[in-house]
Amino acid sequence: MAGLVILTVVIAVLTAIITLIWWKVGDQWADDEYKKFGHGGGAPKGPPPEVIKDFNAISGTESSAPKVDDEKAE
Repeated sequence: MAGLVILTVVIAVLTAIITLIWWKVGDQWADDEYKKFGHGGGAPKGPPPEVIKDFNAISGTESSAPKVDDEKAE
């Protein structure tokens, strides 16, 4: 039983150490990216996206899907 407790503690400590190392490496990587490309942020560049509410109205074609009458479908 004592061996299981020791193993659990060792695994917990190693997990914590590996997690902290992972965070440190990730922070260094992020810092390098910020140095290369800047801090992004702010509003996106370019025109706003166009919202298409009805594809058929844009393309000028009729849909080949059969039309469903909502009253009859219930």
